[in-house]
Amino acid sequence: MRRTKEEAAETRSEILHSAKALFLDKGYENVSLEEIAAAAGVTRGAVHWHFKNKQGLMFAIRDEAQQPFQELAERMSKELPPNPLDLVADAIATVFEDIQYDPRKRSMLKVMMHLDMAFCDGTTNRASSFRHDMHEHFARIFTLMDANTKLPAPWTPDTAASSLTAVIGGLITEWTLDRGDFQLVPCGQMFIKMVLKTWFPSVQTRGMATLAL
Repeated sequence: MRRTKEEAAETRSEILHSAKALFLDKGYENVSLEEIAAAAGVTRGAVHWHFKNKQGLMFAIRDEAQQPFQELAERMSKELPPNPLDLVADAIATVFEDIQYDPRKRSMLKVMMHLDMAFCDGTTNRASSFRHDMHEHFARIFTLMDANTKLPAPWTPDTAASSLTAVIGGLITEWTLDRGDFQLVPCGQMFIKMVLKTWFPSVQTRGMATLAL
């Protein structure tokens, strides 16, 4: 009997969930496709069908990091909330906290960055697609905010989105590779909120200190 789309999606989700748990617990290099298949209760062939290989699984896990920002953009497109700047800052702050306080995720990040460098050609690839998607989410959010509160010249929703994507990626990379004497919490969080406040100075926000709590 042919599997339905719902069943296929459920299988894919279970494989991805099992792979993520194993990667976090044992490390990417120490997990085999057979282990992932067994943990998900599927065959190795099913893993190949949905993700092709371990690299595909890691790329899929990395792409999940976009979801909070995609959901935020969709929420704002329906109705702009009274505190959009706080919501953007909080979403980024949550990501920073998640990374900093779980050492296993720091190791996962190093693997993701290595895969980006080793398997992407710099033009049409998963890494540029990831950055492109993040840029699109932020550009959509800033376009909605700009309709109510104009960005100061020379900024546009597009240039602001490009810069914010680059800043987030740079902060995470520098912190993950121990290149800077700073922490994502609270330094990275505070810096992001300062940048956002520069673009939208008239938008009311909570005190910056709340991000450090």
